[in-house]
Amino acid sequence: MALINIDDLVGGMLLAEDLFTPSGRFVLAAGASLQEDHLKIFKSWGVVEADIDEASLEEEYHQNQELKAEFVEQAQGYLVPRLILNDLDSEPLVTLYRHVLHRFTLNMQKGWQPETFSEIEMPENDEGGQQPLGVPHLLRGEVDIVSLPTVYTHIVELLNHPNSSSPQIAKVISKDASLTVRLLRLVNSPLYGFSGKIDSVSRAVSLLGTDELSTLTLGITVIQQFQDIPSDLLNMDSFWRHSIRCALFSKVIASHLGEKAAEKYFIGGLLHDIGRLVMLDRMAPQYSVAIVKARQKHIPMYRAEQDCLKTDHSIVGKLLAEKWRLSPALIRMIGSHHSPRLAHYSTEACIVHVADFLAHACGHEVMLVNEVPELQIKAWEETGLAEKLIAPMIQQVDAEFNDVVRVFFAESEPVG
Repeated sequence: MALINIDDLVGGMLLAEDLFTPSGRFVLAAGASLQEDHLKIFKSWGVVEADIDEASLEEEYHQNQELKAEFVEQAQGYLVPRLILNDLDSEPLVTLYRHVLHRFTLNMQKGWQPETFSEIEMPENDEGGQQPLGVPHLLRGEVDIVSLPTVYTHIVELLNHPNSSSPQIAKVISKDASLTVRLLRLVNSPLYGFSGKIDSVSRAVSLLGTDELSTLTLGITVIQQFQDIPSDLLNMDSFWRHSIRCALFSKVIASHLGEKAAEKYFIGGLLHDIGRLVMLDRMAPQYSVAIVKARQKHIPMYRAEQDCLKTDHSIVGKLLAEKWRLSPALIRMIGSHHSPRLAHYSTEACIVHVADFLAHACGHEVMLVNEVPELQIKAWEETGLAEKLIAPMIQQVDAEFNDVVRVFFAESEPVG
């Protein structure tokens, strides 16, 4: 019996086991001979792989595997060092690695090659000549980076006012042309899948509600505020792409778990690393010392931050979220995504922790270090996710990723 990805299935193969969709729907019985029509149905129903009788693997399959062999080897050479902090011999890592390996193999067949890290120029006297700024100094409000735009502040004020109305909130949002365009793009994207076009903020408010609209507005305004931070240490395009991938995984995981208000998980994933931008902006020379240590010692970035800077980006992000008066749920997502135990393994912290891991493992983005932070198995177990959902979640995020990136970063031409 061989477990074979749907991309490698060919007509004539025999099923060794009954085939089901990830949701448990029966598809085809053991012993059935696969036909071309079956393969189309499998994809439409979200089937990812099938147990095949090895005796039915004919020459076409073996030839295809020989053609892929060098790319499989390249993908393994890329992924194994990245996942070195994780136990690839135990679940859910076994299942994750199988699907991620297949994904990167296909990408390498299409010509994709990993980017390389830029060299970090060490600051002079890195042994203590420049002391890290304390967190209170990092978050002093005289610099624009820690102040949210007026439009979002006004929306929050309206939401907290007992006599405010949906038309009032729509009117405030509509005054900001760039925000309006991005918000309508997001509402009309595959992220929501509405059947009809949403062409006004008031219509979006009526469909989604004021809380969801304000949460989405937060994500859009923060990205607009932070996306142009100059940094020689971190590729900002890669940073935001990773953040968007984490946001999508957070939302998808929350949806699979039946969580309400999945948009808050999207924004939690989007903002999970926001503290890193404050650190890069306020103490880049000291931060470069942490980057070098993480690369030399092959440790996760947040651990190097703790060693060198006596804090880490999740703590800075948590305090920034508190300064912004974000919801307790968002504060837990941002502040505990590397240490869910600090939030007593709350659902929010565990979901964003798992989403961050999946985004690192599946993403092509070059971040600060090569190694993917370890997946904390207790956090995975606390979510109750099943291994069979890993591949469908990866597929769903891949399907939505480029559209959502365009929503946040395309020029603000009118929607129409």
